[in-house]
Amino acid sequence: MTRRLLLIQIPFDPNVHLGPITLAWHGIFTAVGIFFGVWLPLRLLRGKISEEDGWAVATWGVVGGIIGARLVHVIDQWQYYVANPLQIFFIWTGGIAIWGAAIGGVLGGYIAAVRRGVPIGYGADAAAPGIALGFAIGRIGDIINGEHHATPCTPPEGICVGFTHPDTLGQAGPVHLVVAYDMIWDLSAVALTLWLRRFIGRWPDGVIFWIWALHYAVGRFFLGFLRIGDPTYAFGLRQDQTIALLVFAGAVTVLFRLATRTGAQTRTFAV
Repeated sequence: MTRRLLLIQIPFDPNVHLGPITLAWHGIFTAVGIFFGVWLPLRLLRGKISEEDGWAVATWGVVGGIIGARLVHVIDQWQYYVANPLQIFFIWTGGIAIWGAAIGGVLGGYIAAVRRGVPIGYGADAAAPGIALGFAIGRIGDIINGEHHATPCTPPEGICVGFTHPDTLGQAGPVHLVVAYDMIWDLSAVALTLWLRRFIGRWPDGVIFWIWALHYAVGRFFLGFLRIGDPTYAFGLRQDQTIALLVFAGAVTVLFRLATRTGAQTRTFAV
């Protein structure tokens, strides 16, 4: 009886039907996540940069995130897209990678910030909690849609879930709700990065962003061991785990260099 109480059943239809229009919960919560992922950094930067500059950086960050998310997914499923090249452009049919969204979004925002003279490190520190919040909200759609195949789970060893809709995982027996673990990890990143903002001015700009990158990489690497069904690469690691290791190494390197600086970085704002 206890085990049954610890098993979550998700009976929702993964699609929302509005007359002739069909929307996936994943797409709906991705849009909501983008909205709040943009809103929070702009709120934190209010009075520090102009509204025009803020929206320009945010817009290019979103565009870069969408392109990056699709590109990394295509690379991960390269054999399929080589056989179906036109499907690469049909992004509305599904298929995005969150690491691609993070990397593409950061690159897009970085380019726009450089062109507009927005302080890079300070802006990145404000973006970090927004990225984490956007990712967390987006995971709600993943939970409802039953995305990301996971290893079997026996209560009470974790958050175990059984999907009842035929378009979801379709695995026999309960599995780890790995996207919920990911969402919890993202929410902890939101709390951490917002708490760290009280120390702005005591260390160089950019530290909060790279702490978020380090935090996220650690979570994605270890949670990757609970996922199944995706291609593996060197040492049996999945694509997201490989990227996580690279990001972890990069974050440690940058944080070490920032830690060896003397004093906080000087910045100027033109509002």
